[in-house]
Amino acid sequence: MDKSPYPGLDPDLWEVVRTLEATFSEPQETLPVDVFRARLEDMAARNPMVPPEGLETCDWHIPVAGREVRLRAYLPAEAGSDVMLYMHGGGWMLGSIEGHDQVCADLAQSTGLRVVSIDYALAPEHRYPVALEECLAACAALLGGTTPIGAIRDLWIGGDSAGGNLALACALRLRDDGNDQARGLFLVYPCTDPACDFPSYTEHADAPFLSTALMHRFWREYLGDTAPDMYAAPARADLKGLPQTVMLTATLDPLIGDGDALADAMDAAGVDLHYIRAEGLIHGLLRFRKAAPAAERAFQSAASAICARLR
Repeated sequence: MDKSPYPGLDPDLWEVVRTLEATFSEPQETLPVDVFRARLEDMAARNPMVPPEGLETCDWHIPVAGREVRLRAYLPAEAGSDVMLYMHGGGWMLGSIEGHDQVCADLAQSTGLRVVSIDYALAPEHRYPVALEECLAACAALLGGTTPIGAIRDLWIGGDSAGGNLALACALRLRDDGNDQARGLFLVYPCTDPACDFPSYTEHADAPFLSTALMHRFWREYLGDTAPDMYAAPARADLKGLPQTVMLTATLDPLIGDGDALADAMDAAGVDLHYIRAEGLIHGLLRFRKAAPAAERAFQSAASAICARLR
């Protein structure tokens, strides 16, 4: 049997990781932004969305500070009255609605939620807090019923990696601004602190798909010269009063330290948390579910936990 490309990696992901290494043969932390974006989108395009039976989609735009921000709704045949606003990952610098089509479609199908994906502004062209303000504007539009999908009952906010950071920041801002609050959070390997000083950043410094050096770059591109406040770095926030949360992380990921510390802080703050640590999996597991049954099981466990918390 061939040697694993990374210690402890689920064997179903060995070929995936080798393909990633071939696609990104240069250090990712030095790739020009346009090249990086094109390669990631090309990788996503090789696996176009297979829509679940009965699922419909619709796109629209909302104006935010002079920019038209695109949204896409994924509407399952048996949709309930609740909605999840979902923010894609990509280090605030990469990613798109199209790149997360399958994730959002499957999330809608597995939970019955109407899922809305947002094409928020990317860094370094648009640095913090532009993306956060756009996501908050989308929250307001959904809560206000001023969208093509109409009135909603409860709002969930979700996202993976940088999108998990934005989701958590949105929940904190809604709480602190005294607005209608989210009913729940769905966080997938969220990044929470630009210090990147959890032990996992050393232990998994060269992990597949996301290295510590690349995470440092993402934070630099996102923040620029701005000192992070607690909405940019939610690890530093008081988490009391946050809504019920389902969180999914991967153990072979520099960000596992962010997730573990966030789970501890949520427990201490009295947040209702369901935490899933996916053993032997890597950052980006949502993208690799077709190749790795363990990744699909982790995703479905998270979807089931969300379903159990819908009223």
